[in-house]
Amino acid sequence: MTIAGRGPEAEGRIGIPGGGEIAYQIHGLAHGGVPVLLLRPLGGSMAIWGSFRALLAGEQRVISFDPRGCGRSSSAAPWVSTPGLARDGLRVLDHLGVSRAHVFGLSLGGMTATWLALLAPERVARLCLASTPARGVALSHAGLRRDLRLAGCLARPLDRVEACLVRRILSREFREAHPDEARRFEQLANEERSSRLSLAKLALAGVLHDARGELRGIVAPTLVLAGEHDRLLGTEAPRDLAAGIRGAAFEIVASSGHDLTLEQPAVTAARVARFFALG
Repeated sequence: MTIAGRGPEAEGRIGIPGGGEIAYQIHGLAHGGVPVLLLRPLGGSMAIWGSFRALLAGEQRVISFDPRGCGRSSSAAPWVSTPGLARDGLRVLDHLGVSRAHVFGLSLGGMTATWLALLAPERVARLCLASTPARGVALSHAGLRRDLRLAGCLARPLDRVEACLVRRILSREFREAHPDEARRFEQLANEERSSRLSLAKLALAGVLHDARGELRGIVAPTLVLAGEHDRLLGTEAPRDLAAGIRGAAFEIVASSGHDLTLEQPAVTAARVARFFALG
């Protein structure tokens, strides 16, 4: 397993109304057809898509970007919400002249992808939501423990905040089996650090996310994925999300924790590519 991947074949920055910029990259430019838009979880920059993105780019054009407040993009907006993050995703597609895309979102990125599919259904060909709940706040002891662990990361010294977030999303099984890879992911997260305030705003957007009453409005064919060893979210919340979306399929990725793209990049990329190839 490796984080290494080919460098971007195109990259740039998009100006935002009111000031600021969103940094983006494109991989797999030689491929035609409907491109893939990747939406990130909390913590780390688009560099951490690594081999998952590289594998997808072997078959499809792949667009990724740093949400405002992360990586190379400008600071987070004064108020951040998952619908607002979805509108930034649409700005990226507009700038690149992409009328329709397959959309993959993980965790906070999955919440963002949910709203992108609701706000602009004509722009989403197929939708894949990984490790994603319908509601950010889980009213359970497991959900409370998850939120407290992530909040604890925001209290760390600034040079350790994002490394802590990355470490929290990795399963114990993965950290024990691949300690060098786990440390490498933490190092990558520290290379392009975000401010504590920006991360807190993004985390709050995730906590306040609630699309339960809107899910029937998703018309794109949808696949929901969950990690077998996801102790942050579990498998029931993604299963419930799939049940709320008309016609959605639900699958568990074996031997993976919350971040399927880090722990099982090849398996996840192959499954996502097959699903997107259907449309």
